[in-house]
Amino acid sequence: MSGISSSRLKDKKEKILTLWVERCLQEVASAGTTATLSLRNSLPSYLEHLSECLATNCRMDFKSIFARETEATRVGKKHGAERANSKSYELTEVIFEYHILREVIFQVLENEGPLAPIQRDIILDSLEQAVNDAAVEFSEIHTDVQQKFVNTLTHDLKTPITSAKINADLLLRRTDLPASAVTAAKRICGSLNRLASMIHDLLDASRIRAGEELNLTFADCELDGMVREVLEEMTFAHGDRFIFKSNEVIRGHWGIDGLRRALENLIGNAVKYSTPETPITVFLQREKTGMELSVHNIGKPIAESEIPLLFQRFRRSKSAQEGSTTGWGLGLTLVKGVVDAHHGKVRVESLDGKGTSFILEIPFRGPEPRLTQ
Repeated sequence: MSGISSSRLKDKKEKILTLWVERCLQEVASAGTTATLSLRNSLPSYLEHLSECLATNCRMDFKSIFARETEATRVGKKHGAERANSKSYELTEVIFEYHILREVIFQVLENEGPLAPIQRDIILDSLEQAVNDAAVEFSEIHTDVQQKFVNTLTHDLKTPITSAKINADLLLRRTDLPASAVTAAKRICGSLNRLASMIHDLLDASRIRAGEELNLTFADCELDGMVREVLEEMTFAHGDRFIFKSNEVIRGHWGIDGLRRALENLIGNAVKYSTPETPITVFLQREKTGMELSVHNIGKPIAESEIPLLFQRFRRSKSAQEGSTTGWGLGLTLVKGVVDAHHGKVRVESLDGKGTSFILEIPFRGPEPRLTQ
């Protein structure tokens, strides 16, 4: 029976190819945007390999998959790589193309009678391996491309930003400038600092995405001064709508630069998504084992189901996507990374009529430095 199904597959290769191409063009949106269907080019050799497996009852078990590079693996990787280089393809479409191939193979081979269970298992095992390899290759190439883009972009932006900031700082050192020019120079410096922070956030978000922990410098410090500096810069940019509430000076062992960037991102989000002209309030208070830093704004509430998604890279809430405010979706990923580096927690409270609060719970002492060997 195995020889019959193998021979049947060899005889029906061209029909399988033709049906697969027709269905992909009809059912896969991105298929029509490419010059060729890349799997069509390597599919004949894959079907030849599958025919040999059917002839010998050679199932693609765990041992055989990892013992050698099979034809299914080669085709899967090639398919995934070529799809990743297309501008339009998504991972779900790559996987769906294999689902179509599976249906077409069974449709053609079983037209003249059902296959034996072992033959169906051989086909399914081989296709499963191929689609897994294609998906992995597609994802890895996309990740590499994104990382190269981020690194190139941030590197190219640093030089002009640094040059502009140096010149703005030189202006502020002059004693003959009118008050209006000094104010303008301070605003330029503040804007450049925020832009530099955004670039830093982009790099750090990429590190977090790769599973790395942020490399912060921890030292004994107090937060009141840092919070007031951030609010002063934000006032220059967004007007006098910020309120700071703190009952005492709070000191601890923290990565102050990381906390500053986390606060800047939270305040920036509050400005974007709050009702215009409403106050934005920053609270700093002492708790039993650490400090609590929160930013509150009045605006459209965040649905409870969307809150867990807020801290994922490049993800924005549904309400944010539907609104007119644009963004990269990186800020809250960075905030979560800073909190994790302090071994703290972040929570969100959002209710209709009461506004939204992002609350950072940070222990008084950050983690001990790692020992290097």
